[in-house]
Amino acid sequence: MKRLLIPILMLISLSLHAQKSNFWQKVNNTLTVVKNIDTTYIYHPKQSFTLGVFTTLQQAGFHLNVNFKIYSDEYPINGETQYTIQEKLSSKLGLELGYGKLALGYGFEVGPKSAYKKKAFAFGLIGKSWGVHFNYFKINNPFQSSLIMWDEQDDDYMCDIIIPKEHATLNSLAIEGYYIFNNKKFFYPATYKACLVQRRTAGSWIVAGRYMQGGIYNSPTAAFDSYNLLDCFSTLQVSLGGGYSGNIVCWHKDPKNSKDKGLRNITINITAMPVLTVVNYLKTYLYQFDDNEYLSGLKISKIFCYPIPNFIANSALGITLDRFFISAQFTYNYFFYHSSSAFNAKKLQIPDYVDDISFHGSFHDWNMKILFTYKF
Repeated sequence: MKRLLIPILMLISLSLHAQKSNFWQKVNNTLTVVKNIDTTYIYHPKQSFTLGVFTTLQQAGFHLNVNFKIYSDEYPINGETQYTIQEKLSSKLGLELGYGKLALGYGFEVGPKSAYKKKAFAFGLIGKSWGVHFNYFKINNPFQSSLIMWDEQDDDYMCDIIIPKEHATLNSLAIEGYYIFNNKKFFYPATYKACLVQRRTAGSWIVAGRYMQGGIYNSPTAAFDSYNLLDCFSTLQVSLGGGYSGNIVCWHKDPKNSKDKGLRNITINITAMPVLTVVNYLKTYLYQFDDNEYLSGLKISKIFCYPIPNFIANSALGITLDRFFISAQFTYNYFFYHSSSAFNAKKLQIPDYVDDISFHGSFHDWNMKILFTYKF
């Protein structure tokens, strides 16, 4: 019986070892092997591990203009309130470690603080044919409010600017995804990652989707001290669209051996994606105060607005020298809104003598990243 158990245990051990080897081999192939590519257009470097150092510059902000008219006994008076909050230039320094298609990085803010308080988190998956990016940030900073009455040519023209002592909060959550059609000859992340190199100029049509929710909020005290006709504002948007992305290869030289020695490449990527915001849900808040200047209530208007066009664009430069990869990336998100019916005046209980209310504004977020990578 003992003689029989020994070969059985050996077979079980060999079987488990083979299964374990097969499992890690499958994981390794999933991370490092890129299938269905045209090798005359795309080169696959031999090294799988990457170590990078990066620095980023970023800035986000929100601007709102509310136009209205006050109807007096004599004639209507034009009025406008402006509301602006923005972080200072944010700079980060970080490390990025990659294996095959996977890359993980961590950065920390350096230099002067970009906001009084800030939380930020970003995560992205960039593949050959599809990708998704998650971005969240929240800043707490002073905001500027202004009131403009009458027209500039009028004798009674007034422009008063105030910065309340209490800060406002701006937050944003965005999830973006895309799909590349010509993924055999065109590698979209060639200027962002070191895992593949674009050999020849190529491009592709691209479809994209974006989910965004965020808003700007201030306290009742700050609202009372400022000139805001609308005190808080939040939005939920779903955008669909597409465009074109191209990799322009300025210089390419194939390697001389299996260690990628002699590999030379300079590639520029330009991507433009107009999108249509098909779901445009807006929520507007207005604080109510009594005669003693105490908060007495909160009025909320909820409404779905008509679709509106917006724009997403990015560009990048990638330079490959042997095992070294240098990338400069620029991303710009601009969301504009304009509406004369984006809130319910009755629900907000705006006085009857204030009418013809419309507002327009924009949310912008731009990011520049410089990455130095070594492949090994």
